Amino acid sequence: MENQQIKKFIAQVKLESTYRKILECDIIYQLINIFNVEIDKQSYSCEIENPLKIALQFYKEYNTQYYNTIIEQIKSKRIVISQNNGKSFTDTENNTAHIRLYGNDGDLFTIVHELAHFIDRNNNPPIIPDKYWFLSETFAFYIEKKLEIWLKNKKYKDLISTRKNNRIYFENNMLKAIENELYYESLFRQKGTIEVSDIDIKKIKSIMQFDISSNIINYLLQYPLANILSDYIINNHLLSNDCELAEICINIDLYKMLENYLSNKKIKR
Repeated sequence: MENQQIKKFIAQVKLESTYRKILECDIIYQLINIFNVEIDKQSYSCEIENPLKIALQFYKEYNTQYYNTIIEQIKSKRIVISQNNGKSFTDTENNTAHIRLYGNDGDLFTIVHELAHFIDRNNNPPIIPDKYWFLSETFAFYIEKKLEIWLKNKKYKDLISTRKNNRIYFENNMLKAIENELYYESLFRQKGTIEVSDIDIKKIKSIMQFDISSNIINYLLQYPLANILSDYIINNHLLSNDCELAEICINIDLYKMLENYLSNKKIKR
């Protein structure tokens, strides 16, 4: 790694240390501990011929209004689905969704996830208000979990298992990056600086792989938080109307939620 990259990283740590974290430190370290498992990424099978058709059928049965919105916006090309192997994203500024497919069964979850983001931002008011931006992944994860329940009756056990595994795999990597970022921010606050001799290239690479320009920890925390929150809400039947999601999340006791998550052994350690 070049000295210029190291200097850029040190400057970024100084900035990142000024951001208030969305969770208390003990909660963050509990998440790090929960997801600290030895796990490999799994490959998706390639058995589903038309994931979009299944995704649309799911939305049609889940919420007719969502389904009608999706169909309308696909026709108007504000929702664009392509075989592109790129990163899927919802463009909130232009109010469009770009869904990139990889040609495997994981595309079903990709489509449902990104359509959930589009629905969220096009709902009036948005399901996740801007002031709760740190919950921006929670609705998409919640819809994914509802899809899992729906798919169980259609014998997609292996696909569901792979999706669950890969969520943990990616969130494990995210939380390792968070742990390393917290280490360097703490070091900076203690010493007032970070020396080149303090640098562990492996730790830096774990952070830089995500290519996030600012607010790294808060950005990455959204994913494991969304995973556990969505499980807790579904398992405890807390949501009767999607528009209540943000307020329900805000009022959840996170300590109780994490204790519940471990007791249910959602992640085998």
